Amino acid sequence: MPAGSAGGKRRGTAAAAAGRFELGPFWLWYRADRDDWNICWLDGRVTRRASTGIGGRGEHPPEEAKERLADHWTEWRAKAKAMQPAVATAPGDVLLADLTAMWLEEHVAHLEAPERYIDSVEILETFWDHMRAKRLLPEPLTVLSITNGLVDAFIAWRSAQGASAPTISRDIAALRGPISWAMKNNHLTAAPRIKDVKGRKKRKELEWSPEQVAAILDAAAANPARQHVHLFTMINLSTHGRTEAILELDADTQIRNGLIYFLRPDEEQTRKRRAIVPICPTLAPWVDSLTGKAIVYRVPTSEKTRAADGPEWFERPTANIANAFEGVLLAAHEARPDLGLARQALDADGKPIWLEPRRKLGETERRPKMVGIGSPNTLRHTIHTWHKRQGVPEAQIDAAAGHSEQGTGANYTHLRPEYLREFIASTEAFWAAVGEFTDSHLRYHRDTNVVALVGSKIRR
Repeated sequence: MPAGSAGGKRRGTAAAAAGRFELGPFWLWYRADRDDWNICWLDGRVTRRASTGIGGRGEHPPEEAKERLADHWTEWRAKAKAMQPAVATAPGDVLLADLTAMWLEEHVAHLEAPERYIDSVEILETFWDHMRAKRLLPEPLTVLSITNGLVDAFIAWRSAQGASAPTISRDIAALRGPISWAMKNNHLTAAPRIKDVKGRKKRKELEWSPEQVAAILDAAAANPARQHVHLFTMINLSTHGRTEAILELDADTQIRNGLIYFLRPDEEQTRKRRAIVPICPTLAPWVDSLTGKAIVYRVPTSEKTRAADGPEWFERPTANIANAFEGVLLAAHEARPDLGLARQALDADGKPIWLEPRRKLGETERRPKMVGIGSPNTLRHTIHTWHKRQGVPEAQIDAAAGHSEQGTGANYTHLRPEYLREFIASTEAFWAAVGEFTDSHLRYHRDTNVVALVGSKIRR
């Protein structure tokens, strides 16, 4: 073979017999004029080559060059496999075990918590063995074999073991998962519909009591960095407003004449309507002096900053209140652990998570990692449930919540004196119930202004 040439056409077995190192369609060839081992392959009738950057002439290529060739071949195989279109197969021709193994390797293995699927797959395999021993399992077990009758048998088998409906539903998800994944990736031409277990428990939406709300308000009021959470809570519970609408509220353009217009002047109504809601007496002192964006993160600056003629306050617009609200829940739980506003976090296996001691703070023992129970949306559900129990007409609740057009101003009903009268009375009853546990919802408690509430008028 002349120097500087890749040797023309490959000779197949003859070349291999001559001692050339090959992997698939690639082989190594030493380029003497550059002291470099090249990876070579045929592109039609043309031989292509790529440098490995590894020198050292000898009868056989060095191990480093062989490793480089192996990496090149592996990468080429992966690309070829990715470019090859999947060929859909009939469900009766696909073994469930093979499909499940592929799903576990190519999909589940890359999930954050694959263990929960793996455990359910093992339970399913135990069930298949149980049915096979009783000669009740179709053989071979293909995707087409999964019928409602077989799923019903699995549900009965798991129920007899004492498994709950949510647990059985999770196991069935491990049966449905590989089939859905195969359909999505064009591995199957069709798929059976996998039923779920009846009686699967739906999560009950959380609702806070007036005492719990009082603890949340106290925790927010006590922290200068959480004043925006306090105001957000007051507006939310007083208006039944949507979280995003409250966070976007601009006092200059959306609060006037005793009303809050949650829809901005330049906006169009969407499916999630934004209502016009009267300002109840308890909320009025909190919003009547607002300017600009209502919900703003605001904390005092340091003495050093103020001494250098810097600003007295640091302010930042609030687009998301979830983290700050979580901090308030944890603070409320620390002050009133009996109210159940937080719990210890669990890992993927359901085991409690413990945090290592903070040595700089003098801690010597581990502490539980806590998470709040509830979210800003829990406020909306709380006041919604309260109004229903107070007997507020459904039309008024829907109007304030943005569930109907009545509260959007389309027909000017918000200008009537009786607009949402029962809704406002119910809201004030809620604040009265909160007042049995705190007075942090009353503005006069927070500043030197004395507010006397007489009907719907406010005197200062």
